[in-house]
Amino acid sequence: MNTANLILLKKNERLVRLSQELGFSQTFFLEDIKLIKANTPAELLKELNSAGKKLTIYKPSNEKMLRFALEKSKVKLIYGLENLHLQDSPHYVRGGLDQVACRLAAEKDKIIAFSFSDILNSKQRSKLLARMALNIRLCQKYKVQFLVVNLTEKEEEVRSQNDLEALLRVLKKPAGFKL
Repeated sequence: MNTANLILLKKNERLVRLSQELGFSQTFFLEDIKLIKANTPAELLKELNSAGKKLTIYKPSNEKMLRFALEKSKVKLIYGLENLHLQDSPHYVRGGLDQVACRLAAEKDKIIAFSFSDILNSKQRSKLLARMALNIRLCQKYKVQFLVVNLTEKEEEVRSQNDLEALLRVLKKPAGFKL
């Protein structure tokens, strides 16, 4: 199972019930998560020190911060890599991951996450989905752990486990797959 329910809202009975109805056996709420926002290595390390035993989640702002988070930090889950590059190359998709980053992630036991909420709120869904598909193929090739997650701040954006699994099946299709 490569899906998880991460809801960036305070835990309440209604959300717990909704998560169970949507097929999730475990849900992480805002109280269980330390969402790290840092633009420098010093800020990242400072935020990590205040995380305690919470699940640490980080969205890097550039390749340098991604590399630092993979190599020298205790961040567990990294997401949003598809948004590191504003433009794709004319010859290939730039998904944010490469073989070096994948090897580091596998070696350091990091998890790469793909946010369903990012897809819902994207103005360029096709580009985002292409980048996610590339990153998933790289994760598979280099044996990096990855998850498709809700990662939402809005209750109405929470999707079921079946929806996340269906997205994952679509993204795992080989390049050039035709219906």
